[in-house]
Amino acid sequence: MHAATLLRLAALLLSTLWAASGYAATHTGHGAAANGPVLPQCQDAAALPSPHCGRTPTPAFDAQGRLWLAFVQGGHVYVTYGADGENSFAPAVAVNPQAESIYSDGENRPKIAFTPAGTLVVSWTQKIPGAYAGDIRFARSSNGGGRFEAPITVNDDRAPISHRFDSLIVDGAGRITLAWIDKRDLAVAKQSGTDYAGAAIYTATSTNDGASFAPNQKLADHSCECCRIALATDGDRAPLALWRHVFPVNLRDHAIARLDPAAQPVAEPMRATDDGWVIEGCPHHGPDLSVDTDGQAHMAWFAGGGNAPGLHYGRIDPASGARSATHRLSHQPGASRPQVRALGNGRVVVAWKALQPNGTVLLTRESTDGGASWSPDRTLASTSGGSDHPLMIVRQGELFLSWQTQADGYRLIPVPAP
Repeated sequence: MHAATLLRLAALLLSTLWAASGYAATHTGHGAAANGPVLPQCQDAAALPSPHCGRTPTPAFDAQGRLWLAFVQGGHVYVTYGADGENSFAPAVAVNPQAESIYSDGENRPKIAFTPAGTLVVSWTQKIPGAYAGDIRFARSSNGGGRFEAPITVNDDRAPISHRFDSLIVDGAGRITLAWIDKRDLAVAKQSGTDYAGAAIYTATSTNDGASFAPNQKLADHSCECCRIALATDGDRAPLALWRHVFPVNLRDHAIARLDPAAQPVAEPMRATDDGWVIEGCPHHGPDLSVDTDGQAHMAWFAGGGNAPGLHYGRIDPASGARSATHRLSHQPGASRPQVRALGNGRVVVAWKALQPNGTVLLTRESTDGGASWSPDRTLASTSGGSDHPLMIVRQGELFLSWQTQADGYRLIPVPAP
């Protein structure tokens, strides 16, 4: 059987297992006990908000090195903090005081970050009436997560259409940037009878610690409709964005651009990958991005067809567009959700989750020469039931994988150097 067919079948199997295990995407944000892990403490519908019982916990470290998580439960985004090596957390604080419908699947999850001033900022996508419609929401806490100011809607287009799949980043200069997938230009094209492939990437930037945002700015037309956007800091410069793009005709490769508030929309974004994958639809599988101290962008992504289906790693110079050779991390059906981090001194780590006969495993691979060569696969963790997507997070050079599973709830897993 052709590799692309095997990958499609594996993706279908993963989706089926995901739904059966309780991790199916929900557009309501309610019923967290049913949608989250099946741990004993989560069986009660009135279970206290917890990363073990909620959906899609997303991590961040504060300036003191404490682990913070944002997660969705019962129509609220909550934040809490815990200690390394412990599965206990402080009482969770609601970010949005009024319950609302919240997108909380793997590509659409709450985001959390800290500003240099210590302000805790959170973003998420609210489900609004309409097919796949949503708004980008944002809130901040200036007192260490004890209380949040009233949430605001960041997209200034308020039509009941898709403003979804938000990404959040704070750069070295303290700017807060939100980027999301937006269909306002598609709606205009439909009204005029004009063809418009995919959606668009829009951004909004705050230079006053989240007190307000500048007007929305379009980064690029013709993004893929439902793949998350990867953001990465590059020192004090405006951050970089990597997204799945719709190149003519229906080539679902990736593009990269800098989120410069003073820049104009990118007419033809810099191409970052060249897989030759033609698909009339969105694979719901966004890339990951990390920038090293030399300004080189390290990328990890999935391609379901084309030249070499599977998970890939590559490097690009955002200034010149020069690309390294592509390294295929895995071509096994069931491998998905690659993550990448460049840690300095040539160390680059990639991780992904893979479906195997005895369950799901987290696999890692390391490079000590900036991505030119790679170690063999190493199994870092495993689970027999359903699981969320793994997320990489770094604290002062220490690397961790953030993972929520049905069997164990939330775990922060160290990734030791070989």
